[in-house]
Amino acid sequence: MIQSRYLFVSRAGKVIKIARPKDHKHKSVPQLAGEEVLEVILYYRNKDRKPHKLLMVEFDRFHLDSDGNYKQTEEDRKRAIHNFLFFGMADLHEGIEVEDKPLPIPVAPIIPTTAEKKSLYDYINEKLPSFSDDAPYVVESKIKAAKEKYEEFKSMAKKSNKLSK
Repeated sequence: MIQSRYLFVSRAGKVIKIARPKDHKHKSVPQLAGEEVLEVILYYRNKDRKPHKLLMVEFDRFHLDSDGNYKQTEEDRKRAIHNFLFFGMADLHEGIEVEDKPLPIPVAPIIPTTAEKKSLYDYINEKLPSFSDDAPYVVESKIKAAKEKYEEFKSMAKKSNKLSK
């Protein structure tokens, strides 16, 4: 069975396991109040009801309010699906259909800093040792894929801009 674990990583390198958000609303994390955090979602497979194999990782970044709360806004939702809406159905090889305006600039991927990755790996080594071997590969693969996709979207936007002139 595939499970998920949610973590917040602070700029200071503190990693806190959090409950899964309900209706896009996270539980309060008072010890990180007022901070910008990296949200890490670990997707993994269980074996004998224990975390066994890390499958995938996702990242998001946002600011917690003075009480340590974060609630996803409509603007956050739009940012999250921006690239899919504008670039998800386009294909570079088939060409870009030019409407009355060029494609917008794509939203850059959320990439953890070196310090955030180190904190994440330290947490995994301590709390989820069964993921230790796979974690660097899974995280770096996610980062590489996100960067490549972003470059592809930028190229599509540039091409669409040239075609619309």
